Amino acid sequence: MENAKSLALAAAAILVAGCTLSVNATPAVESPEWSMYRGDLARDGHPASATLDSAAARRLTLAWSARLEGAVDGTPAIAQGLVVAGSIGGQLAAFDERTGRLAWTVAGVGPISGSPAIDGGRVLFGTLDGHVRAYAVASGKPLWDWTAPGDHPAIWSSPAIYRGLVVIGSASPYGDAPLEPGRMFGLDETSGQVLWSVCMRAGCAAGDGVWSTPSFDGAGVGYVGVGNPDDGVRAFDVATGKLKWDVSLYTDAGRDLDVGASPVVVTYQGREALAVSATSGLLALLDARDGTSIWESQLVAGSAVHGLLASPAYDGVALYAASASAPTGLFAVAAGGTARWMHATGLPVYSAPVVGRGVVVFGTGAVFGDLTTGTLTALSTADGSLLWMYDAHSAVRSSPAIAGDLVAVGDYAGDLLAFRPAA
Repeated sequence: MENAKSLALAAAAILVAGCTLSVNATPAVESPEWSMYRGDLARDGHPASATLDSAAARRLTLAWSARLEGAVDGTPAIAQGLVVAGSIGGQLAAFDERTGRLAWTVAGVGPISGSPAIDGGRVLFGTLDGHVRAYAVASGKPLWDWTAPGDHPAIWSSPAIYRGLVVIGSASPYGDAPLEPGRMFGLDETSGQVLWSVCMRAGCAAGDGVWSTPSFDGAGVGYVGVGNPDDGVRAFDVATGKLKWDVSLYTDAGRDLDVGASPVVVTYQGREALAVSATSGLLALLDARDGTSIWESQLVAGSAVHGLLASPAYDGVALYAASASAPTGLFAVAAGGTARWMHATGLPVYSAPVVGRGVVVFGTGAVFGDLTTGTLTALSTADGSLLWMYDAHSAVRSSPAIAGDLVAVGDYAGDLLAFRPAA
């Protein structure tokens, strides 16, 4: 759910009246990037550009911070010398990645729960009031605005860009009130024109909302999780949206146990596979050819908006799955399904972990209850030992971005935080 349908809660209805644009000169800097949700199309949270190592993680210090209107629950995008983030309060803003100086900001764009994506001079994002919008990344000027069909569609997923196509899913508002038909769309990246549209259920029946962001493999096949009542994974042709296969992971039985995490494309024993986590507490590895199960592990007893809600990470050695249900924390599981270690946090983890070189970074903090408590935490991938922790004094449900040794993350208070290793 990419920080899922609950992460807006009381703030989800906030809209900033009107639209304002503030522009400063943008930097022209070539540096490592994290331009999309999870850093790459496999959604493994471990792109080559994430070069932060365990020694540097121990020296992380706050480089700069900025405040947005409303919670920052999506992952910031880092590209073209900018850090771009959106907020539940309807603000999209870009900052110089070195100094934190504001480059431009736009207000009144609608509540943003997901992560922006940067590609081809554009920054694209979805909103909980059913819009997908594109702005010029250099200036913040609007380029196009598209609205999903339905009574009250919400876009929780982040734009997935593939060869000029923007693939995005729609679902219901928080609480499934009303329960909307789950849909996926392929939009032209330059214009926002709909090139294909697919309902997740026959007859476009309500349900099977798309809360997650699709992952893509090198052959042009996409994979996405769907919500209740089918609670499963769907494979499709990215160019056309045509279904290849779909599989239900379990019977929902009215429990609202959505598959809100992005499937992670991995290689297992020489074949392509998908690592999938779910709010039920299940972590599974599926054969990418047909969705059959390779192995399954029930890590925790999950429930709606809890369990393994966040997308797992994979570094070629282990999967890293975050738990928002007891025992809360981070699990490391070998690619063959064997448990390696578990680090208990005491706080729920809705933040999808990201992996550098020997270090895994994630946020902690609640969706319900005390929202003034949370951390950004770095662990050793070898044994789960604590390398570094930052007390945000706010729930950190945003998944971090790592570009080189820069770490950027948002929090419930609306802070955008950027960290670098001290010299």
